[in-house]
Amino acid sequence: MTESLVKALEHASFAGMADRISALYNEEQDALLLAMLGQEYIIRHDGILLHGQKAPDHHAAVIVDYLHSSGTSLTVTPWRSLGDFSSAPVPDFRQKVEAPVTQYAAEVITRAHAILPLFDAKVVPSLIGSDMAISVRALPKVYLHVELSQETQDFPSEVWVLFSNNAGAFLSVPNLQLLAEIFKERVLSLLRIY
Repeated sequence: MTESLVKALEHASFAGMADRISALYNEEQDALLLAMLGQEYIIRHDGILLHGQKAPDHHAAVIVDYLHSSGTSLTVTPWRSLGDFSSAPVPDFRQKVEAPVTQYAAEVITRAHAILPLFDAKVVPSLIGSDMAISVRALPKVYLHVELSQETQDFPSEVWVLFSNNAGAFLSVPNLQLLAEIFKERVLSLLRIY
């Protein structure tokens, strides 16, 4: 974990932030337990653990940003695109997040029953009439809305990823993108396993 991330954790008041970010505080260990995309992270003053090992730096960056955010409450709708949170266009979001998942849209749809619970997702009504829409509890107060359409004779498969309305209060634009990339990694790795 980078030095700046460790410094951000060193003097953090975990007891004070637990309620605001919906994390569990362990007084005995002075540590937080936080769920992200269906996985439990242990946040300590000397680092962040996932499955008993140091969490990847990009996971840690998202979590530290979430811990130190000014956000307080979850506001899900209206859903927003990443560009809604940025004054500049975010051109590589489609390429880094949506396009890789698009290749597996049909698999996600057919295996939804097995994989959705593993990344804290559930099927919800589609906003646009796609084949499947899912709501993902990415962090306790940041949700993703994902629309998936399978390939047809007339149209290629498509995937669109939107963020809860309040997501910008909890994560910066670069970390919203990182969160979506972690979502993509999680979905693709679960498809390989299950």
